[in-house]
Amino acid sequence: MTPAGPHAVDAPGPDVVVITVTYDAADLVADCLRGLEGQELGDVRMEVVVVDNASSDGTADLVARDFPGVRLARSVRNLGFAAGNNLALRDVRAPYVILLNNDAVPDPGFVAALVAAARQADDDVAAVAARVLLSQRFRRVPAETAGAVHGPDGAWLPDDDGEDRLVNSTGNLVRADGFGLDRGWLADATRHHPAPDVFGFSGAAVLLRTAALREVGLFDERLFMYYEDTDLSWRLRRAGYRITYCEDAVASHLHSATTGEGSAFFRFHDARNRLVVVTKNASAGLAVRCVARFALTTASITLRGREPWRGRRGVIAVRLRALGSYVALLPHALRERRRIARSAQVTARAVESQLSPPGTGTDSGLRSGASGAVDTGTAARRETKR
Repeated sequence: MTPAGPHAVDAPGPDVVVITVTYDAADLVADCLRGLEGQELGDVRMEVVVVDNASSDGTADLVARDFPGVRLARSVRNLGFAAGNNLALRDVRAPYVILLNNDAVPDPGFVAALVAAARQADDDVAAVAARVLLSQRFRRVPAETAGAVHGPDGAWLPDDDGEDRLVNSTGNLVRADGFGLDRGWLADATRHHPAPDVFGFSGAAVLLRTAALREVGLFDERLFMYYEDTDLSWRLRRAGYRITYCEDAVASHLHSATTGEGSAFFRFHDARNRLVVVTKNASAGLAVRCVARFALTTASITLRGREPWRGRRGVIAVRLRALGSYVALLPHALRERRRIARSAQVTARAVESQLSPPGTGTDSGLRSGASGAVDTGTAARRETKR
């Protein structure tokens, strides 16, 4: 970490700035920062910034007291993931910036590996996605085992004494029906070695080229959280940039520790933001199909659902609220759509040729809630990110 002190102004600027946004998660962010303190940087100069989203649990005081080399940005209110990161991103002058979730702990070579990959990449590479593994350990079990989670390589049970690691994300995919996925979700980490090129990045752990951000813009703050990384990835693709993956940059992620992916909060933002993102970035045909399908499915659940009304009521209420909020954001989404189209170097249809088939991730990986099958943290901590 870049030290503070009277001579810091004379020191060369950092090569990379690491940003983590946090809200009421003092214990989580402390583990994250200890991981950053242990980085084997070589010749890489690193600065760390923590954005505290008006925590009430003493997070800001802990960071200031225990991590004096960290630059602390205190927000007066909870800005969410998108605006929280933007608060720090606007001041970054380094060539690279790394976003790291407050509930992720990087391996010692994490930062150096991402910076090395970016330095070696072509100029059209705007982002380098890290290898994000679930913090929880697992053991392989028969498929019919009660409580097992199922991934592409088998069935698993969480086990603190287990030796198996499962993948959280090696970048993001988007299906041709507009759903976002974590590539590699619940895959056996020893067997998942995907191609370096990937449609998008996960905001849990990624390096971004700041020059590309200045060109396409920062996160869409109207989204608050969820799908904001997919939105930025899509905009980078429309601007002619590529996104790659670095196998050697590993972080362990306490998945869903801060929001709880089965919560109404998650389901509302996930559904609404998916519709906003496809409206902004996709071809008109895909955007209309996605919105129409969501509205028709909501109507079908309301009128002909197989479950008793009491069981459907909560789901319907969230979907209707998401649809209403989408309509309220539609003028913003259409303005952004026109802005993106004016400066785009790649057509919407050309980018859509890189989307995954509709059936991809049917059993695992969907950002619409399937990933909530693994409870690896406390769902009570909300409104920070994933």
